Amino acid sequence: MTSTFQPLAALLAQAISELNLSLRVASPGSRNAPLIEAFSALIGEEIVVLDERAAAHIALGAAMRTMRPAVAYCTSGTAGMNYGPAVAEAFYQRIPLLLITADRPKHLIDQGHGQSIRQEQLFTSHLRGHANLDPSLPLEENTQMLREALLGLNDGPVHVNVPFEEPLYGQPSLPADFLPPLLPSLPSQDLELILPEWLKEAHRPLLIVGQWNPAWGSTRRMVEQLRSKGWLIGAEHLSNLPASLALNLEDAWVHAPAARVDAVVTIGGAWIAKESKKRLVGTPHWHIGPSEPHPNLFGSLREFVEMKSYEGLKSLADISPKFEPSWARIWTQQRAYPCKQWSDLWAHEFIAQDAPEGMDVHWANSTAVRYGLHTWSHGGWSGDFQHYANRGASGIDGCSATAVGSALRSDRPTLLMTGELAFFYDANGLLHDALPPHFKIIIFNNSGGNIFQWIDGPKVSSRLDSHYRWTHARSSAHLAAHLGVSYRSVSQPEDMPDACTWLWSQAEASIIEIFTDPDLSEQSWKLRFQP
Repeated sequence: MTSTFQPLAALLAQAISELNLSLRVASPGSRNAPLIEAFSALIGEEIVVLDERAAAHIALGAAMRTMRPAVAYCTSGTAGMNYGPAVAEAFYQRIPLLLITADRPKHLIDQGHGQSIRQEQLFTSHLRGHANLDPSLPLEENTQMLREALLGLNDGPVHVNVPFEEPLYGQPSLPADFLPPLLPSLPSQDLELILPEWLKEAHRPLLIVGQWNPAWGSTRRMVEQLRSKGWLIGAEHLSNLPASLALNLEDAWVHAPAARVDAVVTIGGAWIAKESKKRLVGTPHWHIGPSEPHPNLFGSLREFVEMKSYEGLKSLADISPKFEPSWARIWTQQRAYPCKQWSDLWAHEFIAQDAPEGMDVHWANSTAVRYGLHTWSHGGWSGDFQHYANRGASGIDGCSATAVGSALRSDRPTLLMTGELAFFYDANGLLHDALPPHFKIIIFNNSGGNIFQWIDGPKVSSRLDSHYRWTHARSSAHLAAHLGVSYRSVSQPEDMPDACTWLWSQAEASIIEIFTDPDLSEQSWKLRFQP
């Protein structure tokens, strides 16, 4: 073979050129210079994001929106450790996220050199594939390791760690006679769904459709088919179903019939419903999902089948027997009454009716996603909306950055619904030059983490304000100016229509921040079922 320069960087560039990437996200550094130079010749969009945690979540959002792989790559040392939250989210949502970390050569690790840590097994427990490339091995062996690792993108995140010797700067190249990687495709799986006998013998089956990525395909026809066969359908706004086709079980137990559920099938991703998980403990449970982990939500998982969610739901609708339909029809949701006082709930109800159709809506974790569920299940967000959230790991890490990455790959307006703490925490997700003009943000500012005010334990603690709510008197105004994003604030109901009209019509990324009283917001939430 002929002499080459940084062949592993060139090998990675050749490999990812075959992946039909949705986005590349780089972070500044020196040890990753071979990657920066090798990837500069690739087609497709690349953006540069200073903060690696934000960078990984932006890549996550692009992959989430398209279900095509996205890559984030960075320098050595602790930079790569910041990818951890996005890796965990991608693992549980099975999103094709590729993380590439540059590294120092192995003999320099633990020897006191800067930016040199143990990188080879950073994320192993939350990966679908990983490769520790080794410049001392033949290029063919590294190629095989890379091929095997990248197959994991069919089911979630993959980490590739690659050490680089100095010199780092120059154009990487492969030997002239080296064959390209040519990544193999997974063999097609022709699986047959077979209903367990105990499920066939059930009388009152419940199907729970968890978080559903719209890129998997529409579930509407299959859900209608199952409803016609006597199934009760439990879903949430993140299931991306019309509320008319499903029940938000959290608001249905008050009027639950005496004849309770005797079989549960779960499919899709996470399910928020905390109370319903308690109520269904012990109910015979079957899970359909593409790979482990198969969640034992009720402590009674009898069986699971490994099949992609869309194919699994389609097969279930086709092979399901008919059950007595009357039992499901008598399940109704508790009636909620429109909020009458200025609060988070009032503002959420207004937006759920006022937002123009054709939007992607991203929900930050904590209270925002729960308000979204409530307003959806009681008549809001009807029409053409697609709902997304980081509910795989359910942290506030990267809520804004994920929405940004999704907006970069969407031709639809993207709206982020978030609390102020989540926005503060992830502000670096907006600190770059690639903010899409059709990206809109609504921040609910009630001076702290208001969800902890709903919970009995924290509320009676002397440290509620300091340690649980993290009470503050800050706004996002100066932060918006720092990020270069247009901003308006709202603190009374009569200003909401004009503020929302301004937000929807802006030709650039924009924010409205809604200020509410935390005590009134708590009161409104707890009285939502009282006239």
